[in-house]
Amino acid sequence: MSVNFQLIPHSYALVERGTRDLARIIAFVNQSGGAGKTTSVVNVGASAAAYGYKTLIIGLDAQCDASVFCGYEPQDMPEQATMYDVLLGVAQFEDTIVPALAGKYGDPATKPIENLFIALESPDLEDAEQILGPKTGREFWLRSLIERVRDQFDVILIDCPGNLGLLVVNAICASDEVVGAVKPGWKELRALTRIEQKIDQITSAFGGVKAHLAHVLVVDAPTHRSQGAVYDDSKREVAAAYEQELLPMVRRSPRIPEAYAARKALLFFDRAGEATQDYFEVTKALGFRRLGR
Repeated sequence: MSVNFQLIPHSYALVERGTRDLARIIAFVNQSGGAGKTTSVVNVGASAAAYGYKTLIIGLDAQCDASVFCGYEPQDMPEQATMYDVLLGVAQFEDTIVPALAGKYGDPATKPIENLFIALESPDLEDAEQILGPKTGREFWLRSLIERVRDQFDVILIDCPGNLGLLVVNAICASDEVVGAVKPGWKELRALTRIEQKIDQITSAFGGVKAHLAHVLVVDAPTHRSQGAVYDDSKREVAAAYEQELLPMVRRSPRIPEAYAARKALLFFDRAGEATQDYFEVTKALGFRRLGR
C-alpha cells in the first residue's frame, strides 16, 4: 500500500539499528483546533531538517493539515497507507512514512525536503477513538509504533488533534516533552491549565510516562496593540505565567496561510520572512542547532 512515486523514492534510508541515538519525541498539543499546532510542527520540522536533523512528523489529526502542508492530499493517493490503516491493522507504521514535499504531490516542480518525513494521516482518523477504545494497552499504541523507528530519526514531532482524547493521550505517553501551542487570547490560555492537568493525570496513572509541559509556544502574536489589545494583554499574561517554559513567539503573518495554500513550509515559501525566522528561533530554543557547526 505504498505510493508509486514518480518524483522521489517513497522509502526513507534505513541505518543500522543501534548506530543512531534515539530520537527526541515532542508532541504539540492543545484542546482546541486552530491553535497553531500543525503550522508549528511542520515549520519546526522543516527548520530542524534544514539544520541537518533527520526529522519525522507524525500526523494524528483527521483534518490532515500536516499531510497537506507537506504536499499530500489524501484523495490523491487512495492506495497509500495512512495512520488509520495502521490502526486497523492492515498496514505497518513504516508504510505510512513518506518524504515531506515542498509543493503539491504530482506537480513537476515539487521536490522532496531533505531530512524531513511524514507519517500520513487520513480523514478516517475521526473514528480512531472508537477503534482504539477496546484495545489492550490502548494508551501505548503510538509509543509501540514509534519504538519501531525511533533509532532511524533524530527528531519526531507529533501533530495532535484539537482535543484531549485518546489519540492525544497516546501522543503524551509516547513523548519526552509536550509543547502547548496557543494563540494569544484568554480562552486559548485557559487551555494550558487543562493540558497540564491532563499530563499530570497521565503520568500519575501510568508508570514510565515522562512527558511534561516543557514548552509553551504562542503563535499569531500581535506585534503592537493596534492589532488587538486583548491579544496583546494575554500575550503578556502567558509570558508572566510561563516565563521558564515560554518559547520565542511567532508573529502574526499573512504568509502562514499563504504557505499552507501553496503546500509549502515557510522555509520554502518565504525564506526571508519574519514568520520563517521566528520558527528558526523557536527551533533553536528547543535545543536544535545547525549540525557540524
